[in-house]
Amino acid sequence: MDPTLLPNLLNILLFVVFLSISLRAFFLYAHLRSPRLFILGLSMAIIACTAAADFASGVVTSMVLNTDWFLFVGQAVGFAFIFLSLLRSSEVFLRRLMLLQIVSITLVFFLLFLAPTLPAFPNTATQVLLSGSRSAICFLIFGFYVTAFTSKKTRFSLLMSGAFLLLSIGYCLILPKYFLAHQETLDQLGDGVRILGLGVLLIAYLGG
Repeated sequence: MDPTLLPNLLNILLFVVFLSISLRAFFLYAHLRSPRLFILGLSMAIIACTAAADFASGVVTSMVLNTDWFLFVGQAVGFAFIFLSLLRSSEVFLRRLMLLQIVSITLVFFLLFLAPTLPAFPNTATQVLLSGSRSAICFLIFGFYVTAFTSKKTRFSLLMSGAFLLLSIGYCLILPKYFLAHQETLDQLGDGVRILGLGVLLIAYLGG
C-alpha cells in the first residue's frame, strides 16, 4: 500500500470534517451569539487549516515547507480551546477566552507563514511532546463528555466521548514512530483510528 495514502486521506477528512463543523458553528453563532459556538468554530477552522497545510507540504515539491510546527501547535491550540470552553459557562469567562483564542491563533498562523524558513524540530523529545499534547488534550475532552453522559445520558455526549477517545488513541499510537524505527503498522493503525474518530465526530455534530 502507498505509504502516503492513509496520511493524505486523513488530512482530507480532517479538512472536510473540521471545516464542516466550523461552518455550522459560525452559522449558529450568527443567530445565537454564543461565545462557545464562536470558540468551537474558530478551533475547528484552525485544525482544518493545519490539515490542508500538511497535505500541501506533501504535494508541493518545488520548495521545502516545514509545516510540522504549524500542524502540531495549531491542532493542540485548537483542541485546547475547545476543552477550556467546556470548563465554565460564564459569559464573561467565555468572551475573555474568545479574545485569548483570537490572539493565540493569530500567533499560530505565523508558523504557517514561516514554514519555508522554519528549521526541523531540534530533537525527538520536542516532537513527541508537541505531537503527544494532542492526545492528552483529546483525552481531557473525552473525560468531560464521559462525565456529561453519566449525568444526562444524551446521544450527543456519548458520540462525543467516543469520538475524542478515538482521536486520543489515534494520536497516541503514532508517537512511537518518532523515536523507534519500523513503526509503519502502528502509524497506519493510528491514522485509521483517527479516521474512525472523525466519522463519529461528524455524526455527533451534524446528526447528534
